[in-house]
Amino acid sequence: MRNYDVVIVGAGPAGLRCAEILSKSKLSVLLLEKNPVFGDKVCAGGITRKGFELLNIPDKVIEHKVDEVIMYSRHYHNHKYLPVPVMYTVDRRLFADWQVQRINGGKVKIEKNARVTKINKNRLTVNGDEEIAFEYLVGADGPNSFVRKYLKIPVEKVLASVQYIIPATNVKSCLKMYLDAKYFHSWYAWSFPHKNSVAVGACCNPKYLSGKQLKTNFHNWLNERGYDISKAKYESYPISYDYRGLQFGNIFLTGEAAGLASGFTGEGIYQSLVSGEEVANLILHKNYRSENFQYILKYNGI
Repeated sequence: MRNYDVVIVGAGPAGLRCAEILSKSKLSVLLLEKNPVFGDKVCAGGITRKGFELLNIPDKVIEHKVDEVIMYSRHYHNHKYLPVPVMYTVDRRLFADWQVQRINGGKVKIEKNARVTKINKNRLTVNGDEEIAFEYLVGADGPNSFVRKYLKIPVEKVLASVQYIIPATNVKSCLKMYLDAKYFHSWYAWSFPHKNSVAVGACCNPKYLSGKQLKTNFHNWLNERGYDISKAKYESYPISYDYRGLQFGNIFLTGEAAGLASGFTGEGIYQSLVSGEEVANLILHKNYRSENFQYILKYNGI
């Protein structure tokens, strides 16, 4: 049976950031990703300026530096050109591959197609057969986290979200936000620019608007706005904002596994990066707490 100081489940922004920090230590680290590729996550693909500054993301990874924002409601709209970008859009797979390149590969073993199927006190099972022992376990496996389920921590606060990836050319670096209570209750719709497409989506709290009703309302809204989705790719996904803590004995949760997305905007990449960094430092330094993580808790209203 293989033994590691730290096993990280999930190679999203949180898991990769955690692995990067730990790769600079003397600890043995195993990073497990259930998918055959990194960054295979349904997401609008926007990173705020805070996330950009945290990692100093290079231009080769960025699709758009968004410095134009239009906010719409049913009765008015506000159009702003900003002196600095307010958001950066990325292809999640390219972003994940870049994060992988930042890891000291000699210190971290990375395995794809590795699905965790069972967890015991100090060991887990991968793909139903191989057992791996650990001293610390990090759950960075998203809103449907297997690690969180093992800890018996419920997920009661989620947003439902839907979007279409619409093929497009000559896409402007413009972020569009739509506030429309008729369709989305107290939440909103968006349009994020990408290299050869536009991500148009909406989210809401299913306590006020069911996922089925959101999908219906979203399609009605798309028709009203004149969006052509005949060649678009449809996606839907939950967004978890049910935070109950980071550390549970020798097990940690990060990103959406910890419920650290925003319950209003749905923003989650920055929270994932910071929490991955936070957990790595908690493993290395007992009682560690950073200003960035305290900011996230305040920003999320925790």
